[in-house]
Amino acid sequence: MPAITGIEIWGDSIMRGVIFDAASSKYRFLADSAVKLFENTFAVRIKNNARFGCTADRAKPLIEKALMDTYDHHHVLLEFGGNDCDFDWKSVSRNPEVDHQPNMTLEDFERTLTEMVTSIKLSGKKPVMMTLPPIDSERYFDFICRIEGVVAENILAFLKEKNQIYRQQERYSDRVKKVAYQENVPLVDVRDAFLQHRNVSDFLCEDGIHPNEAGQKVIHQTFVRYCEENDIETAIN
Repeated sequence: MPAITGIEIWGDSIMRGVIFDAASSKYRFLADSAVKLFENTFAVRIKNNARFGCTADRAKPLIEKALMDTYDHHHVLLEFGGNDCDFDWKSVSRNPEVDHQPNMTLEDFERTLTEMVTSIKLSGKKPVMMTLPPIDSERYFDFICRIEGVVAENILAFLKEKNQIYRQQERYSDRVKKVAYQENVPLVDVRDAFLQHRNVSDFLCEDGIHPNEAGQKVIHQTFVRYCEENDIETAIN
């Protein structure tokens, strides 16, 4: 049976365990995040490089540099897409008629992910990928419109409909799945685990894009189930 001795994580605030605290209207780190829960469940070494706001193109050179290190983290988990698919909403609000591009185009995102996977494989380590948790378009639209200088009518004029936010993010999650299949990389389908619940919004923060504490538990449970279904052992040398 395959064994995991150590995991290195590259991604954004989702795998960093960031949640939006509605009481303070601020982001904070969740103590019992999915990563912490997994670490405690399996007593496995985890190096978490996930960063708030990180995109695939920002992470790529950092990953390539880190791969030269010799520490024992044989598996590298990639979690990207949430920030890559997002827009500069202030810019959109100022000129909604312009064909604004996301932080990374879908084509650039796919190419960068593929290059990451290739680099990880060449280093002798094993890449793992995960799909994105779904988002709540209504909540995120309202959250965007709280940004100073952002006009709701202009954002809607650009989007045409609020649910376009969901579809945009879904396309990037689907592209993660495509790269994983093409490159024969293990894929943990976190998105499907969320969508099995009738009210996905119960697992999301007020901002509509970050999993809340219950959502982080769904992520943890999905990884645990993946390990069990694939007879994956964890062990520390």
